[in-house]
Amino acid sequence: MRADQDEAATLLDGLDLDTLLKALVRGRGYEAALRDPPGRRSWSDEQPHSLSFGALDQRIERLAGLLATNRAQAGASVAIMAPLGPEAVISVLACLRAGLSPLMLPLHGNELELLRLIEASGAVMALGIGRVGPLRPLLILRNLAMRAFGTRFVGGFGHDIPDGVAPLDQLMASGATHPLPPLVERPALQVADARTLTGPQTISERELLGKALEISRVLKPMSSSRIVTTMVGGDLATLASGPGMAILTGVELLPMGLFSLGDLHACLEGGRTAHLVVPGAMEPALARSKLAGHKALASLVFVQRPGDTRAYPALDRPDLAIVDIAVRSAAEVEVVRR
Repeated sequence: MRADQDEAATLLDGLDLDTLLKALVRGRGYEAALRDPPGRRSWSDEQPHSLSFGALDQRIERLAGLLATNRAQAGASVAIMAPLGPEAVISVLACLRAGLSPLMLPLHGNELELLRLIEASGAVMALGIGRVGPLRPLLILRNLAMRAFGTRFVGGFGHDIPDGVAPLDQLMASGATHPLPPLVERPALQVADARTLTGPQTISERELLGKALEISRVLKPMSSSRIVTTMVGGDLATLASGPGMAILTGVELLPMGLFSLGDLHACLEGGRTAHLVVPGAMEPALARSKLAGHKALASLVFVQRPGDTRAYPALDRPDLAIVDIAVRSAAEVEVVRR
């Protein structure tokens, strides 16, 4: 185990998410990096779209510049309220590029719980999307910003932007660019427990990439494959198995955002092999479904959260690489190959 840890440390030496993305832009800038599920419009009113590595980098750069105009102190916290889709991925990476510390808020928390997390993190800015199913994250964030003394800027993605919220898509499309402050030290990410809503705890990019490396060593994704994740939170397990692994390996990421069986079927079509990330509690349902034998499946990642009991039937596919991510806390996980 120690030898593996030392090797991983050597492989990750000097790497961060920005360095990896810049390398992908130079080598494969026009290839797809991030794609919405086909049914995105049904739960967000936004048309599904895709981003190449080059386009993703440009959107991150523009959002980072916008955030920098707020002149927040280096390492200041930014709260993000969105499912794990393009907006959340762009927001997390833009915060890090601007020298700010991102915190993805659990979507299901009530206002008092979310306010506690915002105040505990000291968030000076908040970013979100207009609608996630019946939820209105931007309205919630605007209300919270009025109660959280330190939160002085709220920005929103999409076209349904309430009064008092900055329209990020319009601002990023305006053509104006804003210089970034010199980055002395990469900030930490913050994570909260989606079950207990405790936190935030901090994790480094190195920790995130270390766990992504552990998972990818088992799955061995090829650049021609895709990662399909049904996870919607923002803890270490979710970030490492989705965006972390995608950027580390250069594999296209399809984040579901809001679970739909029809969308999951559609994400597995198209000829690419798929590495599917699902909550461990879904394994019995998956084992009983036609998806269990889908020819596109190359591997499976089951995220096993505290309090979940293993139920049967378990998936029986000896031809697949299967990984269990045992969640100890929002900032601590164990990666185990079956």
